[in-house]
Amino acid sequence: MATDKRRSRLPNGRPALWLTSIVVALVAPFVLGGCGQGDSPEAADPADQTAGMTRNPPLTVGSASLPNVNPDRDNRGSHFRAPDGELMLVFFGYTFCPDVCPTTLADLRLAVAELTPSERGRVEVAMVTVDPERDTAKVLSQYVGHFFPKDSFAAFRTNDPGRLARVEEQFKAAHELGKPKADGSYDVAHTAQVYAIDDRGVVRVEWPFGAGFEAIAADIKRLLAESRSGSSTKTNQ
Repeated sequence: MATDKRRSRLPNGRPALWLTSIVVALVAPFVLGGCGQGDSPEAADPADQTAGMTRNPPLTVGSASLPNVNPDRDNRGSHFRAPDGELMLVFFGYTFCPDVCPTTLADLRLAVAELTPSERGRVEVAMVTVDPERDTAKVLSQYVGHFFPKDSFAAFRTNDPGRLARVEEQFKAAHELGKPKADGSYDVAHTAQVYAIDDRGVVRVEWPFGAGFEAIAADIKRLLAESRSGSSTKTNQ
């Protein structure tokens, strides 16, 4: 079945869900092509020189947390906040996703490969599963480990639907489980943004699906340079 890659915005400013297969009923409640109010993502101003989208005001998600279930990660912090001078790249998805999730993770892998070794050491990729019933800690960690060294990423998972919903609310993200098929499988509609979070827990840039690894890499380099400059300024004060 062909993939439906229509993008829209919800009236409350959340990015629209991406469907991993054509499910017309899910599209109807959304306003195609429209923008939310207030803090919706917008295309970056040319002066900002970022390829991704920004919000005004930006999202602050540093207080949000989920268990990091990657057993090979030395620093298994649970908050959505990068260490000093670093970035965390967060993506919501699920391992049974046939197209959007593997494509996004592959783009992130290529983007990180464009960085210098010192820059790569300041970037952590994190995936949040929206399908914990099928995505056990082992399954999720192995899946992300196909794209990144096993000790370099965060794998966030919770069995508590309310806790996941609260985290999604802070990111203005969402997901919806599809109806089970005859074989028991099901698709999941989910937000397909990648969020770049700094050491204050502020979302600096959001990349929509298909942004391209070159554009993502360029934005990461710029954000890391700004972070380094900011850290130097603080040290000299």
